Amino acid sequence: MAWATSSRTVSGAVWKSATRAMRADPQRAGAPNLMCPCRPGEPYREYPGAQASCAHQPCLPPESVMSTYRAAAIADSTLERAYGHAIHQAFYELPDVELTALADPVAEPRAERAAEIGNPRQYDDYRDMLAAESPDLVSICPHHFKHHGRWLLDVIESGARGIYIEKPITASLDEADAVLEAADAAGTKIAVAHQNRYRPGTHRVAELVREGAIGTLRYIHAVGKCDQRGGTHDLRVLGTHVLDALRFIAGDVAWATGHMQVDGRDVTVDDVFDGPEGLGQMAGDALTGYFTFDSGAIARFDTYTRPSGGPSPWFGYELWGTEGGISVRDAGRTILRYPAPANLPGDSSLAWEAVDVPDLTYPDGRPASDAQLLDALNRHAAADIIACIENGGEPISSARQATAALEMVMAILEGHRTGARVPFPMRTRANPLAVWQAES
Repeated sequence: MAWATSSRTVSGAVWKSATRAMRADPQRAGAPNLMCPCRPGEPYREYPGAQASCAHQPCLPPESVMSTYRAAAIADSTLERAYGHAIHQAFYELPDVELTALADPVAEPRAERAAEIGNPRQYDDYRDMLAAESPDLVSICPHHFKHHGRWLLDVIESGARGIYIEKPITASLDEADAVLEAADAAGTKIAVAHQNRYRPGTHRVAELVREGAIGTLRYIHAVGKCDQRGGTHDLRVLGTHVLDALRFIAGDVAWATGHMQVDGRDVTVDDVFDGPEGLGQMAGDALTGYFTFDSGAIARFDTYTRPSGGPSPWFGYELWGTEGGISVRDAGRTILRYPAPANLPGDSSLAWEAVDVPDLTYPDGRPASDAQLLDALNRHAAADIIACIENGGEPISSARQATAALEMVMAILEGHRTGARVPFPMRTRANPLAVWQAES
């Protein structure tokens, strides 16, 4: 694989070898392994003249004045939504990070996205990029998640120290288990794009619940986006955000079950089909999931197809305790508190009141507008990964937490398949609908 710059094309292998050699001893001008790949036969010049000798990065100053971390991004424009929610920008312009490369097999969208992140080197094949660049940090961007497991394992094997990946973590629990095992063995820090974990509002709600502001948490009602993707599609793609937030607030799940419908009747194995976006097997246009948490709180998640589409301001959840309630709607933009343990529409003495939430900022403290919401949250996740590399621990939105959210998703499908409670941790680690098909 080669990367192109101005009128020259430079071998990725030569780039990798020369860069590592220069970092090892940038003053050894003329040494055989320090020959400039941009100008064959010409050695690197000693710093500070190195940068002037050539416009390309192998001739930049030594590591003491270079970025601490090298970052790269993986996309695939042969798939839908190849860059997810701007995941390729997560590490861009963070302190001590140099975003050096972008891989995407389709040239035109790759060039367009590269322009958004400083025009790093471009690769057709992400494996060539990993081999040539040896990045410390990698963002895996595609919203389509059929290959998430393979991409994660390849990046871990490459030696990367941190990974940020679009949600969900993988298509199935067995794939997620393999990723966790590999990441634990390698010490790789992984954050998954459940961005709500970085929202000030989510933390404020969890704090209110812990402080007893609504008494003892008893019941949660969560609702998906309920657009044209209602049912399994909504659950897998968007419901994972809500279920992950419920775990963040209510803790671990003890058991779950589920009920799936299509056209008002129960889903049968004959209704199962291979879904879009790498979903694997899916079925139905409506479903309900039931959860009991270790704390004793219970939750219900509903999603159904709404053919008219349009905005979904109800997307979110309500928390009800023995002394009051909290409503989190419109993907977390609206947070209200109610002073009674049940909603009483006819009582004028009771009213929903807005919860005071700190404004969202970027990691460096700059204010973030609503239009910059995802960009700011992605950068918080990226900064969290770096902090964990340097200080230990796991990101707030870690691979382990994302696997637990995926388990909630799969438990709904398994509950419908078996018609029974599904204790956690789940025994079935493959997609339950695929298991259902195989057994039939």
